Amino acid sequence: MTQLLRLFFILPLLFGCNSETAKDPELGNLVKLLVGEFSNESQVKEDAGFAYLHLVNTVIWEDRPGYWVYSEVYDPRQGNFIYSQRILEYEKLDSASFKSTSYKILNAKGYERGWEDKKIFNKLTMDSLEVRQGCEIYFEKNTSTIYSGKTNKGFCSSSINNVEYITANLVISKNKISIWNRGYNNEGKQIWGKINGPYKYKRVKKNN
Repeated sequence: MTQLLRLFFILPLLFGCNSETAKDPELGNLVKLLVGEFSNESQVKEDAGFAYLHLVNTVIWEDRPGYWVYSEVYDPRQGNFIYSQRILEYEKLDSASFKSTSYKILNAKGYERGWEDKKIFNKLTMDSLEVRQGCEIYFEKNTSTIYSGKTNKGFCSSSINNVEYITANLVISKNKISIWNRGYNNEGKQIWGKINGPYKYKRVKKNN
C-alpha cells in the first residue's frame, strides 16, 4: 500500500515536468507570433498581380509535446475557396533555432475551416496525415520578435507539373508574416511562384 501511494504522488510530478519541458517558452514565443488570422489585402491594393488571400494559423493538440498548428490559406472573395491545408509541428533545435514539419491531411475536406471550432481535430489521427518529406522549415531567431526560416534547397518535392522541387522562405514578425514559395525544374530554373517577392500578410485578428 505504501508503494502504491508513493507512485500515486510521483506520477503527477513526472507528467508535470514532461509537459513543462514540451512547452518551451522560446518555442512558444515563435508560435505566438504566427498564430492568428492574416490578410495580404494591403499588398493586393499595391500590386494586383498577387492573389487576395487570408492565412489562418491555430494551435491544436495542446496536450501533446511541442506545438501543433493547423494552417489554412483561403480566398475570401471566391466563396472562401481553400488553397492550402496543412498540419505543422514546431520543435526547438537549440536556443536560437527551430524546425517546422509539414503534414498533408489525407481527408482534408472534412477539416475545412477547422479553425472555427478546433475541437474537430481531436478525431484526426496521425494515420490520416502524410509527412511532406524534405519540406521542413528551419527557423533562426533574429530578435525577440523576428524569426526567419527556409527549407533546404532541392529536397521538398512537388506534385505540380514539371516542378521538381519547391523552396519556402518565411519571415515572422510582430503582426506580420511573409511567405515566398517558389518551384524549380530539374535544371534549377524557377517556373512556379512569384518572381517579384513574397506574399505579405498582416494580422487582422488574433486566434487561439
